[in-house]
Amino acid sequence: MKKRLRLIPWISLAIILSLAASAEIYKRAPDVIPGTLPEMRDPAWWIERMENPDEVILTLRDINRMNEKYRQKITSREPFGGVHPDRIPDSGRLFNRPGHLLFVPDFGHMHPADIADSVKRWIPNELKVLSAGAANVASIEYSERELDEFRDEMALDLVGNEIDILHGITVRTTRQRIIPGWLPQKQGYPGHAKHCWDRWNLCVVKIGEPVVVLHRSRSGAFLFIVSGDGYGWVNTEDVAFGEKEEIAEYTENGDFLICTGDRVPFYSDERCVYVSGWLRMSARVPLAAPGNPDIILVPVRKTDGSFATEKAWIASGAYVHRGFLPYTRRNIVETAFRLLDTTYDWTGGWLGRNHDSNLRDIFACFGFRLPYEGLLFTHYGDDTTIIYPDMDKKKKYGMILEHEPFVTLMNCESGGPHSNLLLGDLDGTPIVFDMHGYNYQLDDGTWLEVRRCCIGDITMPTYFLEHKVTFLELNGTHE
Repeated sequence: MKKRLRLIPWISLAIILSLAASAEIYKRAPDVIPGTLPEMRDPAWWIERMENPDEVILTLRDINRMNEKYRQKITSREPFGGVHPDRIPDSGRLFNRPGHLLFVPDFGHMHPADIADSVKRWIPNELKVLSAGAANVASIEYSERELDEFRDEMALDLVGNEIDILHGITVRTTRQRIIPGWLPQKQGYPGHAKHCWDRWNLCVVKIGEPVVVLHRSRSGAFLFIVSGDGYGWVNTEDVAFGEKEEIAEYTENGDFLICTGDRVPFYSDERCVYVSGWLRMSARVPLAAPGNPDIILVPVRKTDGSFATEKAWIASGAYVHRGFLPYTRRNIVETAFRLLDTTYDWTGGWLGRNHDSNLRDIFACFGFRLPYEGLLFTHYGDDTTIIYPDMDKKKKYGMILEHEPFVTLMNCESGGPHSNLLLGDLDGTPIVFDMHGYNYQLDDGTWLEVRRCCIGDITMPTYFLEHKVTFLELNGTHE
């Protein structure tokens, strides 16, 4: 009898939630986080305090120059050469889960044998994750038989001596995974059944992103691909195959809409009655006709797997913009605050965001291509400022507030690590736009969980200033 593949294709959110029904749910922190004011949750409060809210801070040409400068730096033989040792990121933190890359190789200039060798190296790295204690959605550890089925699905034995790559494009927002499987995998911390961090997910790939296909799983249900963030597995039905040139013609079309909201639907007809799909913040799709921002071209996968496009409609008033947003302080705050209260999702296993991907999505609306990891943010610019743990609080706060609000990203190098956006201060304490996966304790001992996008102060998470902090100021001052 043919062995049955133990992979469940779909599960409803209600079922997932019911599996944890026996565990007490977390207590939610209030909307207004300690150290902040209620009015700080309104973009208008911050805009009133801007000197030049509509001034263009950097032109798109300036932004593209910064993108190219970082690309040249990170692809050089010594990307951190000449950098102060205390700014060099710890490699264990950068690559704490297999798949992430500092930059994507140029597969078009690689020999098929070298491509095959790279796949043969990466899949064994991913297989190590299976023995790292992950559990299923019911917080039950996997049996060895179940783990063997995941190993078998990765089909390392099917990788030949040479690989001829396929070019693809995502036809919907998709999860890129370390291990091929449909269901999220629980973190599996003993005694913490309520935790829902999916450690088998690497990142989220937006609709309309070009990918390189290197390998398929044994069942054909998954593809081993390289996206802008690195190696990983995606559902086969989420990728269409095409020629490199036709995909580039779509993805690099100069007349496009960019999504400036959390999730914006597109529709099957001009009445905008039935949703056909979704755009994620900073997703980019070309217009179907020049000058008409209501009709877009979305990528689709035909039944033979090939790439095609179809028209779709955007509702009036949707959070989209023709071309990149002008890079102004008003636009930064208004765009960022559309993510306020969205749920923290460490790896994107539920198609959510963490602190780094939150900031990447916001600033991608203006054309910035920030690195995947907050530890690399400082290397996108040349700000040499370092806050050390042993500095007194007053000095730390002063060094932070010397940076320009609304354009300054901060990152602590360990304890998480963690990144946030400087908004300003309240009585000398820095206030930040943040995406928290953390909690805080009341005087009576009660723990309240934030775990969402919020306005907070620099004292949370508590470890943030207990580690080295570096900066990226996106105003052209440090390039």
